[in-house]
Amino acid sequence: MDLYRSKSSIVRAVDPIVERLARRGVSPDTVTLAAVPVGLVAGALLLVSPSAPIALLAVPVLAGLRLLLNLLDGALARKTGKIHPRGELYNELGDRLADIAFLAPVAFLPGAHGSIVLLGVTGAVLASLVGVVSRAAGAERIYRGILSKPGRMALLSAFAIAAFAVGPNAWGLFGPLLLAGTILTTVERTFVALRRLP
Repeated sequence: MDLYRSKSSIVRAVDPIVERLARRGVSPDTVTLAAVPVGLVAGALLLVSPSAPIALLAVPVLAGLRLLLNLLDGALARKTGKIHPRGELYNELGDRLADIAFLAPVAFLPGAHGSIVLLGVTGAVLASLVGVVSRAAGAERIYRGILSKPGRMALLSAFAIAAFAVGPNAWGLFGPLLLAGTILTTVERTFVALRRLP
């Protein structure tokens, strides 16, 4: 499964939103960095969910919003011609911070295996690092993998809904699946990078 393969068709679908943002003078950097507070809100909702399970239902919405922002920032930058090196820094740093904000709070929830979840978060950051370093070394940026960013958000969303439906014990498998998926993604990206680099 590689959810990034459908990215181009989804980008075309959000063209009207990009047009409105461009007309209103919204900066692509603003859209990029907006994913961080979205992640912080999602993380806060996860942390309060043991006493307010209804908060879990907002997590998939926020995960979807994060992915939408990720599509919009690049499309808006291309539309407005506001592509610059600093935007790349904002994008990569914002992505890592948003990942941590979304995923790490699960480690502190009842039913979750905290240390395994945190290892999975580390794996997510490492997988992203391999993708970025591939381009820095002279190849293309690598997005593929079973737990690329869309996959991670889909996994979190599914478990948030499951935890709301059946209780906190649903989180028990989240850490192992996150860790296994991010390890596989890191390994896949590493092999792809090695094939592409001289």
